Amino acid sequence: MSAHGLPVVTPLRGTPPAPGAFGGRAGAAPAARERRVRTPPPDDPLLPPLAGRGVAFAAFAAFGALHWMLMLEPATPARAWRALGVALVAAALLAAAARLPGPGRWIAAATTAAGGFAFALMAGGVPAERLRPSEWSGLAAAIGRGVDGLPGVRIPYRGLDPDLALVIPLGGTALVMVAALLAFWPRRGRSGFPAAALIALVTLYAVPAVALILTAEFLRGAALVVLVLAFLRLERLRGRDAPAAAAVAAGAAVVALALAPALDDDKPWWDYENWTQSAAGSRSTTFSWDHEYGPLDWPRDGRELLRISSRNRAYWKADDLDVFDGRRWVRDLHAESLAASAAPTAGVDAERLRRWSFRINVVVRSLRSQTLPIAGTAIGVNWPRHVTFQIRPGIYEGPRPIHRGDAYSARVYVPQPSDRELREAGSAYVGYGMDRYLGVAVQLGDERRVGTLRSARFAEVAPGGFGQIPRLVNAEEQTGRPAADVLAGSDLRRTYNLARRLLRGTSTPYEYLRAVERHLGDGYAYTETPPDAARSLDGFLFDAREGYCQQFSGAMALLLRLGGVPARVATGFSPGAYDRRARQYVARDVDAHSWVEAWFPGIGWVAFDPTPASAPPRSQASAFAAANAGVGDIRDRGTTLVNTIAPPDLPADRNLPWGLIVLAAAALAAAAFAARALVRLRRRGPLPPTVELERALRIAGGGLPPGLTLAALEQRFAASPHAAGYVRALRAERYAPGGGGPTAAQRRGLRRALARGGGALGGLRALRALPPRPRLPRHGRPSA
Repeated sequence: MSAHGLPVVTPLRGTPPAPGAFGGRAGAAPAARERRVRTPPPDDPLLPPLAGRGVAFAAFAAFGALHWMLMLEPATPARAWRALGVALVAAALLAAAARLPGPGRWIAAATTAAGGFAFALMAGGVPAERLRPSEWSGLAAAIGRGVDGLPGVRIPYRGLDPDLALVIPLGGTALVMVAALLAFWPRRGRSGFPAAALIALVTLYAVPAVALILTAEFLRGAALVVLVLAFLRLERLRGRDAPAAAAVAAGAAVVALALAPALDDDKPWWDYENWTQSAAGSRSTTFSWDHEYGPLDWPRDGRELLRISSRNRAYWKADDLDVFDGRRWVRDLHAESLAASAAPTAGVDAERLRRWSFRINVVVRSLRSQTLPIAGTAIGVNWPRHVTFQIRPGIYEGPRPIHRGDAYSARVYVPQPSDRELREAGSAYVGYGMDRYLGVAVQLGDERRVGTLRSARFAEVAPGGFGQIPRLVNAEEQTGRPAADVLAGSDLRRTYNLARRLLRGTSTPYEYLRAVERHLGDGYAYTETPPDAARSLDGFLFDAREGYCQQFSGAMALLLRLGGVPARVATGFSPGAYDRRARQYVARDVDAHSWVEAWFPGIGWVAFDPTPASAPPRSQASAFAAANAGVGDIRDRGTTLVNTIAPPDLPADRNLPWGLIVLAAAALAAAAFAARALVRLRRRGPLPPTVELERALRIAGGGLPPGLTLAALEQRFAASPHAAGYVRALRAERYAPGGGGPTAAQRRGLRRALARGGGALGGLRALRALPPRPRLPRHGRPSA
């Protein structure tokens, strides 16, 4: 008896000889030897089926992936080789999974697919830390933005959009993995979906072949034909047919080379380049930045227009309105001839220029614009593959309008002075070209009608400096008349009188600027449907007293100039929302905005925003400032001065989690070896029932004292009918083969008998001793 009161047995004496304790595996070794010495018939395949498919797949995938990675400039062939290595490992694991029985096959295949795609993402350039579940939404958003920006992109891509630079190689690595899964996925009775895998492999080459200008394209096409034939037929190719197949493949390549020049035409069957350009343009939003002061008709769909990577938060300027023409603010088109030689940061202290300059990267989503939006004042712009030129100081254009998919970088100067620095800046404007930012045009008297046309006389006046009486620059029929008298008789007389009143009690340009801000913040309301009185800035200031950003910024800039402070109107977009995952600012159509820039000696152009904070373009900026009140260098300048603060510091773990990668690789290797070992054991078949019973009794009850036979063991299990039936069935099967052996119920009964009296630990020991399925042998030999 054992320690648990269970009967034990020992090999019978005088029983028929057998390898095991109660008989064993008679005839097993000869069968195994017969399998080992079997020779293939002469018409066997040249390569085993899976090996043939694997060789063809490896060659085809390498050919396509290397071409795909040419769509980035510089090319990244290393990603192609990494993707191929991951795909081949996945193919080997799928081949091993196909030999597993039951649900284990599908579990192994699904695990391989999930792990394969994860490693394919890393092979395509996705940082490993972005594969964490907490980063999935951000990664999906980045991929979505990259796919959305593909129409109209010029290939090979060497732009600055990080999402496009991620999506383009990722498409190739994903196609390689999809092709591997389709080619080797386990199925009942066969392996994979070769036709679907071939489509993925052909796509892997066809996309770069269409998008790129390749040399020796006919030879590449011939290679494609050979690879297609190899993928379809190599696994079925018989050794004796190999020479004929090679001749057929060579003939097909020669025919393809002969026909290709005849089919090649200068005019494409489908001009996909023009189609993508028009598709990109049709989905883009355009703006007219000149002021109108009528009801606001800018789009308000919430469409994403720009993504800006910047260390500082700023307003994204598309253009400057330098001229007040007597009615509204417009661009100074006469300055374009002088802009190429203009220094946009003239008069700026060198130390401040160094401290407040930084680089931004701009990615265009759904905006179409002739000028390139930047921040503050652009010092230089880099638009890859395009020549940019300065059309006005700090404003740049390219050879064509920007649209979806374009990306560029700019070095910008965005000053962040303190109140004290602004107050002490002074008013020394002479010698810095500020005269053009001090003058305004005024209309002399009412408009005159000549037939159906209206005309009016205009004069240009400019203050001589801060707080000084303006001087007359040019006026029709007004020679020798004081400029103050001209203003008093113009349609800006009320605005000029307001400027003189606000000047009282101020001693610096900054104090006057704050007085203008306070005035516009007292009793003025925001509306996007202003009354007719607000169609002129004078009517907005004194009659309507409500309007939107164009009225507020236009009125402030006009008052500043009439007070002798250089000013202009800036147009573009407010800072927008901050995407914490992508670490980018997002400007949408609702962020289209207009604000004011005033010039201070030694500092340069500083942005101010007089529009109420309730306006849609400013609401996100106000929410950002409230949510990050303790972040960055936020100074109390009132609600109207633009705060250019840095975004909140975010954890930026750029290091690869090598520990996680090593563990994943080890787990995959262990799974591969386990699958291989299990397949080999399954081929050998289960242990003989008597050998398995002997091992089960040893594990459950300790040693095996001599003296018991199978018949005696059956008597010892008499209290458990199923356990006794298990031994009886073994005895019957041994001496009269063909009886079927023990049933599943008898096996469970014997397991319960082995566990009786041992508690939970005894139950686990019994499960290990006699698992639900017959135990497999180790190294093909039963235990003694």
